[in-house]
Amino acid sequence: MLALYIILTIFGIIILLMCIAAINAAMMGREFPDGKKFDMENDGIDPDRHAKSLSEIIKVPTVSRYGNKDMTQIYRLHSKLEQLYPNIHSVLEKVDIDGALLFKWKGEDASASPILLMSHMDVVEATGEWKHEPFSGTIDDGKIWGRGAVDTKGSLCAILEAVEHLIEDGVTPHCDVYIASSNNEEITGDGAIKTVEYLYEKGIELDLVMDEGGAVMSSVAGGMSGSSAMVGIFEKGRANIKFTAYSPGGHASTPFKNNPFERLAKFMHTIEHKRVFKKKLTEPVRHMYRAMTPYMSFRYRFVLGNLWLFGPILPYFMGRLGGQANALVSTTCVFTMAKGSSGANVIPQQASVTANMRFMIHQGLKESYEKVARLAASLDIDMEMITGFDYSKVANMKTYAYKYVEHSIGECFGDIPIIPYVMMAGTDSRHYTKICDCVLRFVPLMMTNEQLASAHAIDENLSIESLERAIIFYKNFIKNYGRTELEKS
Repeated sequence: MLALYIILTIFGIIILLMCIAAINAAMMGREFPDGKKFDMENDGIDPDRHAKSLSEIIKVPTVSRYGNKDMTQIYRLHSKLEQLYPNIHSVLEKVDIDGALLFKWKGEDASASPILLMSHMDVVEATGEWKHEPFSGTIDDGKIWGRGAVDTKGSLCAILEAVEHLIEDGVTPHCDVYIASSNNEEITGDGAIKTVEYLYEKGIELDLVMDEGGAVMSSVAGGMSGSSAMVGIFEKGRANIKFTAYSPGGHASTPFKNNPFERLAKFMHTIEHKRVFKKKLTEPVRHMYRAMTPYMSFRYRFVLGNLWLFGPILPYFMGRLGGQANALVSTTCVFTMAKGSSGANVIPQQASVTANMRFMIHQGLKESYEKVARLAASLDIDMEMITGFDYSKVANMKTYAYKYVEHSIGECFGDIPIIPYVMMAGTDSRHYTKICDCVLRFVPLMMTNEQLASAHAIDENLSIESLERAIIFYKNFIKNYGRTELEKS
């Protein structure tokens, strides 16, 4: 009888908790707000002028290639920018750091902490069959087409157009404003590193850094039908690691046990199917869910809106889902390259696989590397880190800088959800955490999922309306930074 009473009590508690969670999920639901309407004529914007500027920038094929030190196209773009933006080149201080560009616009208050806006000038290769030639800069169907339109010449153009406009209007910013554009971001080059070192040696500490990453996007998660501003607050770390197994080799007609590929296969299977890395719902991910959940469908609100109840078990289920869900709660390791013998009938004396690892904040490079190293050693496999760096520092969301970004998004795009998120890919901005506590990954570009997917793919394009809205954003952002009073939280 006592056992039955205990079972009924537990069952009753579970039912009560489920009811509380359901009520909470129902009460937190919000209608998706309409975005702010856009009128280019009343905003003093000339669509043709700005679209042509981006078209000219795209026409310069600043493709980054590993091992290629030819800077001809980079300096062609420098010259093109001088032609397009004469006011910037006459008013701002310009520094050429081995191909990377750094502009400084002196503000009215020399004691105010400066800000830095950045967007790299190099692009990836453009292969495949395109609707318009990738370096033609074609303007068609209300869009500017070509490699770099999204990643990231579109935002670079918007920043420069905004500053050029402000100079024409006789505006001087409140604080110093820096504009940085590296020349080799796409190959994880040193352009940004050298720029940060330049600023660091001058004792510059920045109030805000804003780089590529998130944008204004639609349907970002389950049931979210409207537009949201995705603001990256930190990046996962990453490393490329080579794993090599050795043997005496031999003819395939007389195989032996534990040959290199067998050991590598055991190793890969363990990484892929065993719980090697810790799964945890970290605070940055909780921030993201708190911002997203009210706009999601009920079933998502029920789970993600009640982390007090489901938080302890959610990482396990997210890990089982794989993909982005798993990457949000765990360090990841995926095998991308393999090499063995040169003949199908030859057992290799050495075979190797290469993996790409992405480190989450609760299990960084050192701990993750050591964990994988122990597993590799148990199978007599050597490890070599080819490249690697740890996760970046999380942006301070309590600063004026972060709150001003939120304010500016609302002013430009309306009362849309602003979602702080974990960035899986890497940007130049991670280097700036050395001199800034609020490094954000956000560009004020409105992008469809197709446009976002076109970066590094075929038919990359950006709408003229998106470019114009970004110019307006940057104009107001620069003009009013430090002058706008914000409510203290």
